[in-house]
Order: sequence, then structure tokens, then C-alpha cells
Amino acid sequence: MRNSSRSPSSRRGWFAAIGVSCVVALAAAPAMASTAHEPLGDPTPDIRPGPVRVALTTVTTGVFAPVAGITAAGQPTRLYVVDQVGFLWDVPIGDRSQWPVATRKVLDVSDLVVGPSRKGDERGFLGAAFSPGFARDGLLYTYTSEAADGTADYKVPVSTEACAEIRPPDHMSVIRRWHVTTTPSGGLTVDRTQAGQGTRVFTFDQPQFNHNGGDLDFGPDGLLYITSGDGGGKDDQDCQTDFDARPMFGHPGGGNGQNLGTPLGKILRIDPAGRTSANGQYAVPSTNPFVGTPGAAPEIYAYGFRNPFRASFDGADLWTGDVGQNDVEEVDHVLAGRNYGWRLREGAFGFDRAGFASKGFQSDAFVFAQPPQAGLVEPVANYDHDDGTAVIGGFVYRGGAMPALTGTYVFGDFTRRLDNRHGRLFGVDVTPASPSTADNVITELRDGPLDGGVIGFGEDSAKELYVLLVNRDGTGGSVERLDQSTP
Repeated sequence: MRNSSRSPSSRRGWFAAIGVSCVVALAAAPAMASTAHEPLGDPTPDIRPGPVRVALTTVTTGVFAPVAGITAAGQPTRLYVVDQVGFLWDVPIGDRSQWPVATRKVLDVSDLVVGPSRKGDERGFLGAAFSPGFARDGLLYTYTSEAADGTADYKVPVSTEACAEIRPPDHMSVIRRWHVTTTPSGGLTVDRTQAGQGTRVFTFDQPQFNHNGGDLDFGPDGLLYITSGDGGGKDDQDCQTDFDARPMFGHPGGGNGQNLGTPLGKILRIDPAGRTSANGQYAVPSTNPFVGTPGAAPEIYAYGFRNPFRASFDGADLWTGDVGQNDVEEVDHVLAGRNYGWRLREGAFGFDRAGFASKGFQSDAFVFAQPPQAGLVEPVANYDHDDGTAVIGGFVYRGGAMPALTGTYVFGDFTRRLDNRHGRLFGVDVTPASPSTADNVITELRDGPLDGGVIGFGEDSAKELYVLLVNRDGTGGSVERLDQSTP
């Protein structure tokens, strides 16, 4: 755990690869027997520029590592930005003539979070959502990585393989509830000295530091959706060589993505207004697909994910970008009770775990040609690592400033290459007439990569979009408004 007295500014150089599979070199471990599958060297066609381009306008540079931009009822001229280091910022967006603007701190949870403490650290303050009844109840929910204290609602899955090295959890993911008040100037603030602030709603342990998911979204049903990665490391398997060159634990059997007994590798759904859970802080909706299934975590809404880092609703449709392992990134339309394939599939391809070896920042796993499999949902779109390294989920565009993108899922990739931090902006048509198949064509929305890594998106109350960047040197970030431009 980092020293909580260390200032966030001293950690700015550590932000690098949020959502990326891995970033450090390791000594190779002995591999298992060779496989009969043939690796695919170039799984998907290259992404090309499409007919629509977007321009970026800097709204603020008063952030460090911005991962999400959210709105609150009654606050139409403000975007609230989640910063990985532990801050929720108020970003005034109403007067473009004043951009770039200064930011104001709404909430500081930097003393609670574990990470980010090194390059590529995916822990920290990862998500937030205002209650759908915010105008009445003033509630805010947050997702943070915190020190594991043995009290989590869900513990790390028990490893049974002899080669797994059992250790304490790296940290735990914590959903908290906060009461928000209005400032004299009309903004929002959280007074942490008030009784009842920061109540733990839902917690689950994480075996490794990465693949946390971390997004929070209220759906049109008024329920809270939580994205959760597979627990980290590589390949979602025990005994895999981890970043510290020790064998992984906490991924027994077929891996966490396929294990209905754990919240890891899932999209979860809870009712935070209820109080019927074992800890008395939330309720499990009776309509959740695995309620009553023996051995299943009833909070599960959908499963088979590796690291669904960002998610969003377009009406009743839930979308996410699921970060791949070594080869393929994917965009998913999330439906209740469905299996999205990890670790059986990576994108629209079969996934072969190979052995336990690591080759630099990758494992020795690979994808191979395999037709769609019964019971597994194909991605809406996917692309390979010729075009990026980690998909960053965005939004289906419904604003007025970019009419040519209406009905387009606007998303991005952290960086085309891990060593240069040049993010990319993409779009894929997801209108009802567009088939739900990985054959959907992704187009690039810029003539080239960005001067910074894409680590999140935001949507304001008018449905306009913002891309959230971390600087190439990792010393800060920015919030950039998207507008349509001429190719």
C-alpha cells in the first residue's frame, strides 16, 4: 500500500497504462506442451479513417489521470470528472469562451485508495455515479481500490493447483455511498466530516493489481451496474507467471471470467437503495439472471469479461469495451445472463492459454481461428494490436454537435503502442439496422493518433462527448471536447 501522506502531485509520473494488460518485462517460466492450434498473426483488417472527423478543444488541464466524466441532476453546465489519484473534480463547461478552465475539488478520497503507485498501476479512484434520484436524495456512489482488510463481501477464489502461490489479496474493490451538498455558488461538495459519509455498500477482494474494471453506471431501471475485471495478471489462470515473476493465484479451474461463484470478470447489478443483502447495505434485484442459481453470485448481470474498463447506457442498451490479452480488443453490447467468452475467446477468436510463460509484457497465449461458439456472445466489433493496445469504452453519440455520428459508438484506445502513449479515437455504427457481429467496420475519427493516452470518456447533460487524456510523459492530463470537423 502506498503511503497516504504522499501527495498526488508526486505520483503523476506513474500513470501510464490504465486498462492495459501488462507493462513490465519478466523472466519466462517453463511452458506447457505445445498446442495444436495455429496462432493468427494478423486477426483483423487495419482500421482506416472514415468519412467523419472530430476536432478536440481543451476544456481543462486541471486534472491528473481523468478516467470518467459524469453529470448530476440540476447541474447542466458542469462535468464531474473522476481522477484516478483520488479526486472528483467540478469542471465548468457552460461558457466555451472561458476554456480552458480551472477545476474545483468536490471529493477527495486519496487517503482511502491504494495506487496508482507505479507505471501501469490500474488501481485508484476508478468510477462514480450520482443517484438517479439525486435531486431528492443527494447521493453519490464511488468505486475505489483500497487496502484489503479481510472484511470483503467476496473473497478471492480459492486456488487448488499445487503450482499456485497463495498470498493475501493485492487489494479490494469498494463501492461507497456519499451525501452531497450544494455550495453557495451552486456547485457540489462532499463534507467527509459528516456522520455516515463513505458507507461501504459492496466490496470484493482482488488477487492482483490490474484488471479492476471500475465503472459505475445507473441504468434506466434505477439499478447500479458495476464493471469488474477478472482479478488481474495474465490469461486468467493460476500458475501463470505474474508481473513479479511469481506464479499467479486466485484464478482456479476455468478462470474467473467463467466462474459464476465470483464477482470477478463480470458486470454486476445491485439496488443500492435496498437493505436486504447480507451486509445490510444493498439489495439484489429479483430479476438478476442468476438469482436462485446454486453457487452463483446473485449480483451477476453478465459474465465472461476480462477487463470491462468503461461502460455506458444508450437508453436501455448497455455498452462496454473489454480489454484483450495479447491480440484483440472488443466492443460488447451487454445483455442479461449472457456469456461474453473470456477466457475461452478473445474478441471473435478462440483463445489458447498456451503455457505459463511470459514474453516481455505479454504471456505466451495467442488467438486462433474459430467460428462463433454456442452459448457465447460475439463482440459487436473487434480489432487487433496492430491498431492499439487497450480499448477504452465510450458512448453512443446522441448530441447535436456531431450529427454525422448520431447512432455511432464513439470509443478509443489507450495507445497504439505501449511505448509511445498516442491514443486513438474510433467509431462504429450501432444503430438497430447494424448487425451485431464482429464484422462491423470500425473507423478512425482522426487523421492520426492523439498527443496523449486515452483513459476515459465523459458525456454531459446535452449528450455531447469529451475524451479524457493522460499526458505522454505521465505528469498530468486533460479533458477535451469533441466536435465534428471536415476531413
